[in-house]
Amino acid sequence: MAYDRNRELGDRCAFCLGCGWGRRFMGAAVDTVPQACPDCGGRVLAACPACDAPIVSLMGITCRACGEPLRDPELFGVEIRRKPEKVVADTLSVDAAPVPDDNVTRSR
Repeated sequence: MAYDRNRELGDRCAFCLGCGWGRRFMGAAVDTVPQACPDCGGRVLAACPACDAPIVSLMGITCRACGEPLRDPELFGVEIRRKPEKVVADTLSVDAAPVPDDNVTRSR
C-alpha cells in the first residue's frame, strides 16, 4: 500500500472566498471548519456549491466533479498558481481510437 500524505495532512480543504485563507481537514471533521473566515470574516467554502463535492486542493479554481467554478482564478490581482485540474469532462474526451501498438518501438 502506498503512503498517502493526504491522510496525514487532511483529505479535504476549505478556503475563504475573500482573502484566500485556507485549511486542510479530515472529511469527518467538516463541522470544525468555520463558516466565516477567522482573518477577514468572509465566506469559507468547504464543498462545491453546485454538486456538494468535497474540495481536495487549496488551489482549486473549479470543481473536480462537475467543473463549476469555485472562485475567481485571481486573488489580489495575482493569478492563483496551480496545476491544471482534472475535470470529469476532460477525462471523457478522447482524441482518437486506441491503436494496439501505441508507444511500441519496433526494431528492423
